[in-house]
Amino acid sequence: MRALDHVKEPAVNKVSNGEAEARPASKRRSSRVVIDIPVTLFGQSSDRKMFKEQAKTLTVSAHGALVSLKADVDSQRPVLLANPKTGMEVQCRVANRKSTRDGWSEIGLEFANPLPKFWGIHFPPEDWDPAERKKATSPERPVDTSARGSKR
Repeated sequence: MRALDHVKEPAVNKVSNGEAEARPASKRRSSRVVIDIPVTLFGQSSDRKMFKEQAKTLTVSAHGALVSLKADVDSQRPVLLANPKTGMEVQCRVANRKSTRDGWSEIGLEFANPLPKFWGIHFPPEDWDPAERKKATSPERPVDTSARGSKR
């Protein structure tokens, strides 16, 4: 664990057990985007064993991500998150953890500082409505194709 070796003291985090509500959308520091981006996580499990796990994000933001993991993450220790698409790595704190019925965990990871370029995507503007994305767009007026190319 090259990037975690320099951490002298464990970070003290208050970790949710999944019962508390996440920050409401109106109070978020940055937009969340639902997208599965392949990532690699390096960390320490609750039994003090180091782990490396390939995972995918559930949501991302400029301030972190929500990932689904099989590993039992020690929420009091930092994790190293690597994005192979951008080639970037960042140390994160475990902001929350929620166990799922299938034995996996949804882990909320927080960057120390905003890093929107970490994901290699463009984030939507703050006033973006995700529901608008799913609406079918229709042309303003019908296109008359009967007159095209008919020079007989």
